[in-house]
Amino acid sequence: MLELGIDFYDIAYYNNKWWYACSDPQYPIRIYNGNGTLVESISSSVLPAAHGMTFDGNGYLWVSNMNTDEIYKIDLNASSLDGATWASIKSTF
Repeated sequence: MLELGIDFYDIAYYNNKWWYACSDPQYPIRIYNGNGTLVESISSSVLPAAHGMTFDGNGYLWVSNMNTDEIYKIDLNASSLDGATWASIKSTF
């Protein structure tokens, strides 16, 4: 990620893709295929920042946001990833 000028905080592997939690203020999660091509991203309008992440056995992505002390449980099968989709599932600690 050095060539992109951003730092990354965590990496996860799921569904043949590499998931990066990074310091990009517009897209804090970037998803790459095995060839290193960016194939998806999650906008900061949905998730303001991402630092730690993991997948559970049911295919949910769990993401921590240390800026707001929130943890997000993200359903990757949702038809669209937006703030309203996640409003009922984020928790503070």
